[in-house]
Amino acid sequence: MFKRSLSAFTLIELLVVITIIAILASFALPAYTAVQERAQQTKDLSNAKQVTLALKQFASDNNGAFPSKAPAADYGSAATALTSSSPSNDAFWWLFPNYLQSEDIFSVTGSKWTPSNPDNKIDPAGSTARTNTLKVGENSYAYVSGLTDTANAAFPLIADGFSATVPTYDTSKSNKGGVWAAKKAVIAFCDGSGQIMKVDPTSKTVLRPGHTTSIFAASSDSTDPWIDSTGNPVLNPQ
Repeated sequence: MFKRSLSAFTLIELLVVITIIAILASFALPAYTAVQERAQQTKDLSNAKQVTLALKQFASDNNGAFPSKAPAADYGSAATALTSSSPSNDAFWWLFPNYLQSEDIFSVTGSKWTPSNPDNKIDPAGSTARTNTLKVGENSYAYVSGLTDTANAAFPLIADGFSATVPTYDTSKSNKGGVWAAKKAVIAFCDGSGQIMKVDPTSKTVLRPGHTTSIFAASSDSTDPWIDSTGNPVLNPQ
């Protein structure tokens, strides 16, 4: 006759296994979160480049000018220029419906500027005002107005929306301008390129490469011209 030998984990052994699993999970979770955030930033960059491409197509049909006028029936006859108090939504409105048909690429996951998905209701061609296109909460991108497709290729054209204080970002993801907690920012340039750039931890803005001033600020050096604070107002989303 054979006796069956039974074995089982003791309580101590089970606790040890659970502890090891918990320790491994504590290492894996931050890594997973970082990978997920990086993927979201990559999607943000891809969308920003698509918007920039549409802006360049617009410029090719409008004597090289990127949109810098308030909504009107026709860009050529529009008379009201965008100012620093204008929302960037007004500039992007000109891209619909000829260059873009979906509002989805203006939404950034986690951004408080776009707390929900856009409804993709678009104003018909020839509209004289922005009613349905890019309503409040349907655009996450800021915009530098008054530029052309022949401007310095390194000039910023669009970027993740800022905090209430342009052009700084917020360290809290719960606030507008805090989508990347003031650590990173997506910026697309006049030449159509784009980058995920580091935000300066002190000023909470993206610094111009090789300088100590914001990439969105005018240069005080006349021999090194940059964007003009009057002619190139930086517009936040609405």
